[in-house]
Amino acid sequence: MGDYESGSAIFLSILAGFVMLFFIDGLFVYTFTGFLAAYLTRPDRRSAGEGGTASLILAILSFASGMIFGPEMPGRIAEIVGPDVFTLSVGFLIVCAISLILGSIGGYIAVKAFRNEV
Repeated sequence: MGDYESGSAIFLSILAGFVMLFFIDGLFVYTFTGFLAAYLTRPDRRSAGEGGTASLILAILSFASGMIFGPEMPGRIAEIVGPDVFTLSVGFLIVCAISLILGSIGGYIAVKAFRNEV
C-alpha cells in the first residue's frame, strides 16, 4: 500500500488511468482510478472523495482530448452534424457525473476493503 498524500495519489492514479484508457473501456478505468487513488492515500486520510476527484479529473482530460482529436467521419455526415453548444454541455455534465460516481464507488471499495490496516 502506498503512503502518499492525497494530491500525489490522485496524480499517480490519473497517470495510470490515462495509460489504461488506451487498452480498456472508460467505465472500468474510472472505477479503477478511484480505487487506486484511495488505496495509495495514507490510511488516516483515505476517503471515497479522493477517488471521485481523481476519476473526475481523468474524465475532464479525456473529454478535452476527445475534443482535440475528434473521430473520423465521412464528408456527408460531417456536413449534417453542426456545432451544438447544448448537446456539448449536457454531454460534458453527464460524463462528469458518471465519472464522479464511478470513482467514488471505487474509492468506497478501497476504503471498506482496507479499513483495518493501520
